[in-house]
Amino acid sequence: MVNTQRKPRKERVCVKRFLALMLSLVLMAGCLPPASASSQSNADGNAVILPDDVPSPWAYDEVHQAIVLGMVPWDLQNHWRYPITRIEFAQMVVHFLAFQYGYSNDGSFVSAYCPTAVDRDGNRFGASSSWWNVFCGEWGPFTDLHQPEHRGYGNTAYALGILNGRSSTIFDPHSPITRQEAASILMRCYRLYGGDYQAADQSPALSDWSSVAGWAQADAAAVLELKVMQGSGSAFNPLGTYTREQAVLTLLRLYANAPVSRGNQNIPDL
Repeated sequence: MVNTQRKPRKERVCVKRFLALMLSLVLMAGCLPPASASSQSNADGNAVILPDDVPSPWAYDEVHQAIVLGMVPWDLQNHWRYPITRIEFAQMVVHFLAFQYGYSNDGSFVSAYCPTAVDRDGNRFGASSSWWNVFCGEWGPFTDLHQPEHRGYGNTAYALGILNGRSSTIFDPHSPITRQEAASILMRCYRLYGGDYQAADQSPALSDWSSVAGWAQADAAAVLELKVMQGSGSAFNPLGTYTREQAVLTLLRLYANAPVSRGNQNIPDL
């Protein structure tokens, strides 16, 4: 007699997750981009897309490409459709900057980069045995970065002028990023290694362009021209939400489309 009794729910869920994981790994193997063969970056060998939290279909291939290149921090390789927070995006852009310079360790990059750079006010950072440890410690004006890693990424992004605080003492790490904020953050990051970039068209023909904040318009025009960000229909939607998968895609496109990039082998030496 055939046993038609259904398997326990827990067992069915485990089987489904196992099958989904196998499918994700097969797809990931098939998405290996040609450029990754020559990349010197260390793609995180432990990177796994959670079966119950895969990227949107339209984002899937580019998300996997960014992971294979080593562009996405391991602990942010999940919750793809969630709005990205300010501290998460700070981590992503610092990691992206390290990736552009060929570093797989963010702390090592920060400690090597800062002695060669100027801070947000144009002053030299000066010598230090480890600027990463400085930023993870008590350095900085913010009172709401309680974890050492949060202080490290938040203070680094602030010191380099990539992100601003909400006030002189509040970073607001867990609030989401808007699209116009993302545009400015992306271009501030780019200017650190790629120099200035000005869009030829400073007033794109979008229905809500007048709603884009004045401080964000030049950067929004630049990311649109570079096809790093896209409008939604005929609008930019400057106050719209910005998800983890969108953050990954825009960083990947900044890497691929901007004139200065590790992919173009024209990143200046430290």
